[in-house]
Amino acid sequence: MTGRALGMLAVLTVATQLGGCATTPPLESAKLDGDPRSVVLHHPASGETTSVTYWRPGDGYDPAAMREIAVLFRDRRSDEVIPVDPGLVDMLVELRQRVGALPDSPIRITSGYRSSASNASLARTNPNVAENSYHLRGQAADFSIAGIPPSRLAEEAAAMQRGGYAMYAHTGHVHVDTGPFRTWTPKTGEPRAPQILEAQARARARAQALAQKSVGKGRVQLADAGAKAGKPAKAPGKSAALAPPDLSRVRVALAQVKEMPVQKTAKR
Repeated sequence: MTGRALGMLAVLTVATQLGGCATTPPLESAKLDGDPRSVVLHHPASGETTSVTYWRPGDGYDPAAMREIAVLFRDRRSDEVIPVDPGLVDMLVELRQRVGALPDSPIRITSGYRSSASNASLARTNPNVAENSYHLRGQAADFSIAGIPPSRLAEEAAAMQRGGYAMYAHTGHVHVDTGPFRTWTPKTGEPRAPQILEAQARARARAQALAQKSVGKGRVQLADAGAKAGKPAKAPGKSAALAPPDLSRVRVALAQVKEMPVQKTAKR
């Protein structure tokens, strides 16, 4: 059996243990009617699709269906699986209904559960990633629905007035979670850390060049004064250029220059 197969077997084994972990969300978070609730979830990067009926009247949330949802929501970097909040799945289904998408329209999940390591790695390059993200708890999803503008999904999420939501226009996805009702303005989606480091390096280089140029001018003036006083000039090295001038030597050199006789300028 290949390493990848073993990894997926471990994922499915863990997912199987999650069946009894799904809990019924508070009634105020479930605004759907009493019909069976089905969902089609799709992960664009891997091409995986899960189509399940995850809730039925009288039975509640189906453990097997919730396991399938958890596997699709898994951390794609580590293959870790944790239970997905049923209230989050209800939010996605209600949003699908509110925008008028068909029941079999795939909800594309671009980011579901994130392990601590994955979230920290993303946070280093993406300013939109929160350190204490609801993605860490299986309570958040970044998603889109084909043919539905992200602005429309965000408007409906705002109208629902529960959970967090935000629209990310640069990637075309909407974030929703089952935390407190709130929203925020996303920062740029481009990784900024490399550019910031490069800009800081350029600024440091310019500052150092200006400092060396300024100190270098002071050293040249000191060398000229020493030469006039009969002392050989020394070529300043790197350490000398950065070191502060010796004021006592400057005073001595200037005193000697002052004592030298003034020569008249020859006419031409």
